[in-house]
Amino acid sequence: MHAWSYILQPMSPTIKIICKVEFFHMYSLDVNQAKQWIIVGDENGNASIWDYQRQRKVDSIKVKTSYARSRLTAISCVKFISRKQWIVAVTKSCIHVYNYEKMKKITSFRIGSDHEELVSLAVHPTRPYLLSAGRYIKLWDWDKGWECIQTYECEDFGTIVTFNPNDIFASASTSLQIDYYTDNKYGGMDDVSMSLKGDYTVKVWGFDSPKSIYTLSGHSKQVNCLDFFICHDHEFLATGSDDKTTKIWYLQDKICAYTLEAYVSPVTSVLYQPNLQTLITGSEDGAIYLWSTTEFSMYSCPPTLKGIMKIGCVGAVYHLACAMGRGLSLGKKIQ
Repeated sequence: MHAWSYILQPMSPTIKIICKVEFFHMYSLDVNQAKQWIIVGDENGNASIWDYQRQRKVDSIKVKTSYARSRLTAISCVKFISRKQWIVAVTKSCIHVYNYEKMKKITSFRIGSDHEELVSLAVHPTRPYLLSAGRYIKLWDWDKGWECIQTYECEDFGTIVTFNPNDIFASASTSLQIDYYTDNKYGGMDDVSMSLKGDYTVKVWGFDSPKSIYTLSGHSKQVNCLDFFICHDHEFLATGSDDKTTKIWYLQDKICAYTLEAYVSPVTSVLYQPNLQTLITGSEDGAIYLWSTTEFSMYSCPPTLKGIMKIGCVGAVYHLACAMGRGLSLGKKIQ
């Protein structure tokens, strides 16, 4: 494993603010490249569609739930399934599916109990699969009436997931595990102690087994983001962490090939853009880093840091998505 550090002066990008969501909590976004749309889900249960070329709002959907409290109607994750003309939105422990051409609700279903709050979704690029992750990871087949075809042996209160086109996916826990101990045989509260421990690993899974295939260990703090990519015919996984590094894992050998250390704050988002041969990472201090993989090779030439962009407003970069051409859409948590 190699660690690489860089020092570059930030550059000023050309910025177009499509929309500004004035909420205290994080919101979710996704991009439909064919339509040139960005969808933004907010804490009031609104999923708003924006045309990022024309810089105007196209339409919006109010996700209806049976919950009365606003916290339970917040959209924690939203995704396009463009080949079906669908939008998938998550509120608390429910998944809602809408047709974005007709702006019509297709279905809603619960993924489990009220305590199984969802954190992230992943859409398979070719199969009819949706992956949901929260306390549990579940695989849903929409061709079978949204049947849950696999539940994975992973019990974390916050989990992020991402698909690989070759029928595997990766997960990382974004929350601390709380362990309770008591020396009182009656379980009295005065004798209870608590410890926090984090799982800083990344697990790789298949479709056929509820157990993970293997585990990648190396980060010293919480892993916040994941993205698979293929470069020069080799498969890699990029992970960003609170330890202020991005690690690039060579999947064939299940090892960390490089650790990128240009950051001054935790890495909160990562995205590979194959058209530009560029790995894009965002950090908690609001900076975006551009890493060229043009000359990237195993063990001898890491991704090269070509630029750092400062967006000009306070807040961590939590969402990155490819727009079209050389465009990039991002979501920031306003402090």
